[in-house]
Order: sequence, then C-alpha cells, then structure tokens
Amino acid sequence: MTAHHADPATTDSTASPGAAFRHVLSTALEFAAAKVSQKIDALGGKLTGVAESTVEAASSGLADVAEGVTGGGAKQQAAVSGVQAGLQGKNPVWAAVKGAWSGGGSKVKAAIVAAVVALVLLAVLSPVLLLVLLLGLLIAVAVAKVRSAKR
Repeated sequence: MTAHHADPATTDSTASPGAAFRHVLSTALEFAAAKVSQKIDALGGKLTGVAESTVEAASSGLADVAEGVTGGGAKQQAAVSGVQAGLQGKNPVWAAVKGAWSGGGSKVKAAIVAAVVALVLLAVLSPVLLLVLLLGLLIAVAVAKVRSAKR
C-alpha cells in the first residue's frame, strides 16, 4: 500500500482541513519570504549608498589633507597618496611612489632612481649569480671527493 500525497495547489482546499491548512501556510510563507527579500534588497541598497558616501567623504578629506601637505615632505605625500589610492581601489604602492617623487627633493628622487636600477640589476644578474653558486658547489664537491680518494 503506497501513500498518495496530493499537491495542495491542485486539490480542492475544502476537501480536508489538513490540505487547507497546508495551502494557507504555504501561501503565508511565500508572502513572508517575498517581504523579507524586499527588505533585504532595500537594506543592501542603503548600505551600498552609505559605503559610497563614506569613501567619497574620506577621499575628499584626504584631498584636502594632500593640498595642505603639498609643502610637506616625501613621507607625507607618499602616505596620503597611498591611502587615497587605496580608498579609490587603485594601486596604493604605485601611488605612494608617485607621491614620494612629487613631494621629495633631489635626494629622494636620486634614491628612488637608485632603487629602481638596483632592482633591475638584481633581476638581470640573479640567474648569473645562481650559476656561479652552483659551479662553486660543484667544484667544492669534486675537490672533496678527490681528497677523500687520496686518503
């Protein structure tokens, strides 16, 4: 004997009290779910607006700070530019370098150029240095084997 479960939407709701209750409960749950979904969507829109206005206010405040720091040193310019770029979703490291360049004197600019040149040389020479290290280890192992064979 198998139990036959009828869909409340396809049966007459007056056929049994249980079917009528299921139909009313299902309709009420669908209505409540729709209302909750609407409230969540509205709240999400409000939170997005608050976040956007907060980022705009912080960015404009930092712009004011940047204008006040224009006479400041490279550190201040780098910090303000980096934070401002981070709030705008841009690369803060590159913005900090550009801020340090614009706020720094000739010594700061020379240090930035020297750091870039050093990084390029390191990238070019690191494979050569690795080969020299490996050849040195190979020679050391060969010398050690020859010395141990003589004993």
